[in-house]
Amino acid sequence: MTMQTDQKHPSSMPLILAAASAGLPRFNQTTGFHQCNTTDSLRAIEDAGLWIGPRPVLEENPNYRQTIPYIVLKYEDRIVQYTRTSAGGEKRLHGRKSIGLGGHVDLEDVVAHQNRICLQDTLNRAASRELDEELGVTQFSDQKWIGFIVDNDSAVGRVHIGIVGLWTLAEAPSGLVEDAIGDVELLTYDDLRRNQAYMETWSSMLLPEIAAQLGARGGARRAA
Repeated sequence: MTMQTDQKHPSSMPLILAAASAGLPRFNQTTGFHQCNTTDSLRAIEDAGLWIGPRPVLEENPNYRQTIPYIVLKYEDRIVQYTRTSAGGEKRLHGRKSIGLGGHVDLEDVVAHQNRICLQDTLNRAASRELDEELGVTQFSDQKWIGFIVDNDSAVGRVHIGIVGLWTLAEAPSGLVEDAIGDVELLTYDDLRRNQAYMETWSSMLLPEIAAQLGARGGARRAA
């Protein structure tokens, strides 16, 4: 597991965390959600080999998968859903519904112990930062990593891997969010399933696992 930067590129380039594709488990060859407990999820990424590199380079290099914390927020028996607005950076996602919050792991998110990246602390820091920026939530009663999202069906998908977290909110979200996040709701699985045709790919892939995680069904309500 290495921590390095590319000296051939300007220092102003954003540096993000990625894992070597060749070192990832065989599931990385199959599109879909792959269930894995917290310990095994983190070990799989660490064992693959970590690299901190320039984002523009990694966006074009399938030899690495940019590691993306993709956090599903649960409150009681409901899941937070939102709509990605035109203020977001990813144009291909504008207008799509999502149940995953998070983003790239930036250099300032990285936590190292004895010159080694501590992946769990790093992911927790990156995800917490994103959730605070995007939704204004910081308090959780439970935080666990449940598996991976892999999408090999597009050029964009082949340079990313989603590390899926299911975090339980200590209280309902206030609805105070950044411009890129709109229409925040708390929905049951039945409501999420009805929205599946409008969801981004990663969220749609996760729905069967969400059904298993919730176990119960009921009505929808909008976040206060």
